Amino acid sequence: MEFDFDNVFYAIIAIVVVSFVYKIVRYGGFKAAMFGASIKRTIGEVSDSGSRFGRLTLKVHELEDSKGEKAVGLELVAKTIGSYSMTPVTLDRTEVKNLIDLLNRAISSK
Repeated sequence: MEFDFDNVFYAIIAIVVVSFVYKIVRYGGFKAAMFGASIKRTIGEVSDSGSRFGRLTLKVHELEDSKGEKAVGLELVAKTIGSYSMTPVTLDRTEVKNLIDLLNRAISSK
């Protein structure tokens, strides 16, 4: 009996795809699956002043996990002529407070 690596490869790919489709259905969408929690609402967004090479946007989402715990999702979107990149960051309450503190220190420093 021979061991067929092709079947193992296809099985691993199938497991990855099925698990991601499950997350999409469970959390209610592609972005929510990327955050690992449901998006309750989008709070807002800020954009850079723009450059000739591309544009960055930071979107802030209110998240809620399956246990009902709230979190904040930061979605960093980078767009250029030939590319699009979305990076999700999920922060709990403590991490959000630390980020707020860092941002306040950055704008108040002389």
